[in-house]
Amino acid sequence: MPAREQDDESLNKSLAWGLERMAQVGCPIKSPVAIKIDPSLRIMGYAKHQGDQHVIIVASWALDSEMLGGLTLHELAHIYHTERNSPSHKSDLIQEVISGMADREGLSATEIEVLTDAFNNLQNILVDDIVFAAMQSDREIKMIQRFFVDWVSDRPTGDNRQDAALVARNAFAIASLKRRGLYEPVEHTMSAKNQQFITLYNKEAARVFESIENFLEESPTNLSEEDFRAALQNYLEQILTLMRQGRKSWEDLR
Repeated sequence: MPAREQDDESLNKSLAWGLERMAQVGCPIKSPVAIKIDPSLRIMGYAKHQGDQHVIIVASWALDSEMLGGLTLHELAHIYHTERNSPSHKSDLIQEVISGMADREGLSATEIEVLTDAFNNLQNILVDDIVFAAMQSDREIKMIQRFFVDWVSDRPTGDNRQDAALVARNAFAIASLKRRGLYEPVEHTMSAKNQQFITLYNKEAARVFESIENFLEESPTNLSEEDFRAALQNYLEQILTLMRQGRKSWEDLR
């Protein structure tokens, strides 16, 4: 069988498996879904709405990853929330919150990018409730734990904006496992890496980390649009404050 046909077969099997798992956990997908390869894609993959169907785009290098099934489930969970019109997947609402902060605070393009990434962390932790429910074998759980251990950074860069993003990323990784009761087996490694990062960064980072880690761990999936908007704004404002206080801290050390 030619390589391209093998790749297509592998993708279609992954999609069929993901759709079956989604239905098994009570989250069936109603719309048609296709899955395609993008050889130039640098991230593992993403989902988009195209015509009358949803399309999952996968990087060619991701076909050999043990996380291909998890990626497929993750993108299907995004599609599920999009179909349900969840506040976390209402693009107009998200754009309104981030654009409003950008206008009020005079945010740079880099600061907007950091806040957008932080929003993605929140959106992902909500959709991953479905993914974790669908991946329950010992092998799958250990694979997920390894994945999030690798996400935690242990050393700041010296760039206040990038370091604030890394605080949010560390919080997301740890909260993802705590939220599902999977943190204890990897707590020593993840906590040590994060604590080293916080110690080398600044004291304010510890407070913000704890606050947003708790928020991500406990954030409900059934908030009203109004409550989600308020929660999102408060969450992003904490990260923005850290970006700007972090800048002052590094400038004071020069």
